[in-house]
Amino acid sequence: MKLDRRAWFVVSALAVVAAPLLIAPDSEAGAQVGPVRGSLCAADEVVIYQCGIGRELVAVCGSRTPTPHAQYRFGTPGHVALAFPGPGQSGGLSYAREMYSGGGALQIRFSNGGYDYAAYSRTVRTGFNGRNNPQFSDGVMVRRGGRLVSNRSCTTDVGSDAQAEDYMPEGTIMEFAN
Repeated sequence: MKLDRRAWFVVSALAVVAAPLLIAPDSEAGAQVGPVRGSLCAADEVVIYQCGIGRELVAVCGSRTPTPHAQYRFGTPGHVALAFPGPGQSGGLSYAREMYSGGGALQIRFSNGGYDYAAYSRTVRTGFNGRNNPQFSDGVMVRRGGRLVSNRSCTTDVGSDAQAEDYMPEGTIMEFAN
């Protein structure tokens, strides 16, 4: 089952992008490219979150074997450039929700190498003259020492077959402000 963007907000789970991609400027970062095909998740895993950023994919894949867990992946089908947590890495992913009038946000977070990552799906009310005109945004932000170093938008729709809370513990929300 694939969820559209609005349905995704309801059941959203989020992913994270690798520090090298997010920190280094990329001329294609905001450019819409052709659709990203394939998945970074194996056939026996569920897609908790997946979107394209430029020509690469960001995915959080879940499995229940041996116990429920999730792994963030960044790259292309056939070449995963970053997987977290990987062998020997401590910590893991957590999800967080924040609700506000006319919208809310969902995030998947992790920390690695002094960087804090959060992939998000967010709805913000933009019409205050009696009309609610929600604005949807999906992407990945990275902070180091509390300072925002990158905020990249998904260039494709977010897809999901599962909810984050079924595969990871609840955590805290990362601030959206610059």
